[in-house]
Amino acid sequence: MAATRIKGYMLNLKIGVNLIRGLETTGLKIKPNYEETILKENAGSAVDEFVDFDTDLTFGGKTYEKDGAEAYEDFETLREAAFGGAEVDFVYGRFEDGEKIVSGSGVFTDFSEEANSKDTGTFSGSIKATKGSVVFETYTAPA
Repeated sequence: MAATRIKGYMLNLKIGVNLIRGLETTGLKIKPNYEETILKENAGSAVDEFVDFDTDLTFGGKTYEKDGAEAYEDFETLREAAFGGAEVDFVYGRFEDGEKIVSGSGVFTDFSEEANSKDTGTFSGSIKATKGSVVFETYTAPA
């Protein structure tokens, strides 16, 4: 059986139920947290015990504005949410029936924009997930 190549453009990020307009890069970081315990049953030897995990999402793209009632969030919407410290729902993964996704809620920990005199500006940011909100599930397309 041949391995399936997952192309980068297939891994996407939604804020709420909307994709982000102009998105070029996405990233997911899961960092397990351990606590050292020393138990009599382990003859006093230290053992690292899994406690929980931290999840961060990163994203970046071009400053394209959404068109009217288009079902996207754009860089200006993200800017406002970051400025206000809003908690946002997110979904990361491949949005095709049966594919694995990661969803949860979190807050912006970083947001930036850059512009020059020639090309389209860029934006980037990150979201730190709220502990206990992250779930791993299978995507089901809306009916």
